[in-house]
Amino acid sequence: MIQLNDERFWLYAAVDSETNRLLHVKLSPTRNQAITEMFLAELREKHLVDDALFLVDSAPWLQAALHRHGLDYRYEKHGNRNASNVSFRN
Repeated sequence: MIQLNDERFWLYAAVDSETNRLLHVKLSPTRNQAITEMFLAELREKHLVDDALFLVDSAPWLQAALHRHGLDYRYEKHGNRNASNVSFRN
């Protein structure tokens, strides 16, 4: 989440965990399944991710959207999922 004055935005990002390369980013004033599905559709237009394993947090809308798109995912509380967090902190 990014806060600018009184406004909050959520940054959606797909990062290649092996290279830390940003594959796709989207900034949204909300987070829900519909926004997540739009993000995934845009990501799939740009990259071949059908065989990718998505490392995700416990957000139910994220897991539901990945399931609806038929994409594999694994919940990770720590570890490689945090590579995207590190990418934006540096």
